[in-house]
Amino acid sequence: MSTKNATRTLKYDLKRMDLAIGNWRLEGEHADRDGDAELARRYAADVEDLTAFREAVACGDFETAGRLADAMDTIVRDQIPIRLYHTVFPQR
Repeated sequence: MSTKNATRTLKYDLKRMDLAIGNWRLEGEHADRDGDAELARRYAADVEDLTAFREAVACGDFETAGRLADAMDTIVRDQIPIRLYHTVFPQR
């Protein structure tokens, strides 16, 4: 893949990641409105983890992004677009 295409693909995947983070944040807001403070706190922590992963990838720090992804629960890690996940973990 050319550098130009790789950059375009990464930007697209980061936008998809932004959407996933926004959706996860909304789930937390719904939990809070429903009176489930513990679930809302868990979603908020997950949003922080996903945002940190996204920022590490955006800065090109795939090593940190990999450590962050490995520390996430599976359901949270599943919010990472698959192509972006394989960019960070090409061997998996």
